[in-house]
Amino acid sequence: MSAVRGTLVSVDGLDASQIVAAARAKIAGVPRARRGGVSVWDASGVFDDLVVAGADAGIPSARTLLLLYAADLAFRLRWEIRPLLAEGRIVAAAPYVATAIAFGRAAGLPAGWMKDLFRFAPRPAEACYVDTASARSGFVEFGCGRLADRGNGSTRQLMDRTRSHLQTAARSRSGR
Repeated sequence: MSAVRGTLVSVDGLDASQIVAAARAKIAGVPRARRGGVSVWDASGVFDDLVVAGADAGIPSARTLLLLYAADLAFRLRWEIRPLLAEGRIVAAAPYVATAIAFGRAAGLPAGWMKDLFRFAPRPAEACYVDTASARSGFVEFGCGRLADRGNGSTRQLMDRTRSHLQTAARSRSGR
């Protein structure tokens, strides 16, 4: 008997509420027996902890934010995503790696460093991009706000650059 394997779908973009809504819509069309669910950003609570720490924790750099995102993603993979995939279910990661990499590129981090950082993350079977003009919630809004506090440009400029990098990645995946 061969093992049943699930399907990982990534849903990336700027605004967490719209990303999660798109991920839920993807999963809703799946037969109930295969429906695994949606794994969302900050499942580990590491970013909530950073908010609670306040000014005493200092203002994190883009590299620190991506390291924390990678730690949160490792948590999501270990406790939410991989167990459901092992059961043969379909799981949507909202957001996944493309969002974090676009944010890192917008902040000027080296592409090779980010590729190495997220090497542990399995490649999704399907990748979706939710194109929104702004981020009102989620990792991108959180990260851009922190970088703006460090003097790395305005929140709007960082979000616009992140959106541009996500659009480029989505076009390259679709072959356009």
